[in-house]
Amino acid sequence: MIDRIIIWLYEHRGKLFLLLCLPLLVVAWQWGAGKYQAALAVGPEHEAYPIPPKHDDDTLRVAVIGDSWAEYHTTLECDTIFCRMAKRLTRKPVKCFSNGHSAKVSKEIYNEMFADRTVEHAWERDYCTQPLIEQHPDYCIIMAGINDLRLYKPTRFYTGNYRLIINLLLKNGIRPVVMEMPDVDFKSSLEKRSLVDQMAFGMLSWITKVDYRSAPAYREAMRNMLDETHLKDSVLFIPVDHWNPGGVFARPEIYLDDRFHLNMDGYHVIDSCMATDIVNDYMKRNNR
Repeated sequence: MIDRIIIWLYEHRGKLFLLLCLPLLVVAWQWGAGKYQAALAVGPEHEAYPIPPKHDDDTLRVAVIGDSWAEYHTTLECDTIFCRMAKRLTRKPVKCFSNGHSAKVSKEIYNEMFADRTVEHAWERDYCTQPLIEQHPDYCIIMAGINDLRLYKPTRFYTGNYRLIINLLLKNGIRPVVMEMPDVDFKSSLEKRSLVDQMAFGMLSWITKVDYRSAPAYREAMRNMLDETHLKDSVLFIPVDHWNPGGVFARPEIYLDDRFHLNMDGYHVIDSCMATDIVNDYMKRNNR
C-alpha cells in the first residue's frame, strides 16, 4: 500500500508541485498588484509647514523645483541667466534659486518639498526643496511630468500629485508657475532599449492607454484639472508653445544629444520665456 502511494506521488509530482505553489502564486500576484496600484496612486497630502513672511523689499524672488530639467537649471548655472533676463525687464533686483532631482516623478517631487517628513537617507536631504520654499519666493516654477510619461504613470497620477504641489505653494502665499509638459523624444529613447524592454513597455502602454511617443494626453489632463479645481486663475500657466512651438523635432539644436534634456541654448530660450511671463504677471498683479 505504501509502495503504491509512493509510486503515485512520484508519477504526479509535477501536478502536486503546481498545486502546492498555487497559494504562493496567489499571494505573489496580490502583492504585485498591490505594489502596482500603490505605484500609480496619488500620494497623501502632507500638512503644510509654516514659512517666514514675505520679504519687505523690492526684490523679485523665483524658485525652480522639479526633475532633471530643474536639476540642470542648477548645474548649468541658469539661475544667473534667469536673473539677468528678468532684471532687464523689471529693472529691480531679482533672485532665482533652483533645485531638482533627475528621474523623479511628480509624487516624489511633491514629497521632496517636505525635508523633515519624507526623507529616509541623509544624502537625499540635498535634493529636498523645502529650504527653497522657506525663502518665501514670489513665484515657484514647477518642472515635472516628463518622468510620469516615461514611466507610464496615468494622467490622473500626474495631475493629482501636481495639484498637491500647487496647493502647498498656494497655502504659503507663493504663486505656482505651471510649465506645460514639453516635447521630448520618447520614441528614440525606447528604441535604444532591448527588444524585451520594448515589448514590455508596449504592453504596459496598452494596459495604461498611454502613448509613449507624445504628451498631448497629459497636457489636456492638466488643463482640465486646472479648470475643474478652479485653480486656473491661481497659477501662472506657461504653455509649451510660448517657448518651443515646434517641439523637439523642429528645434533639435536646443536639446542635448539624448533629445530629452535642454542644452545651454535651450535654457536661454526657456528662461527668456519664463522671465518674460513672470515679470509681466508680476507687474500686472502689482499694478506697476
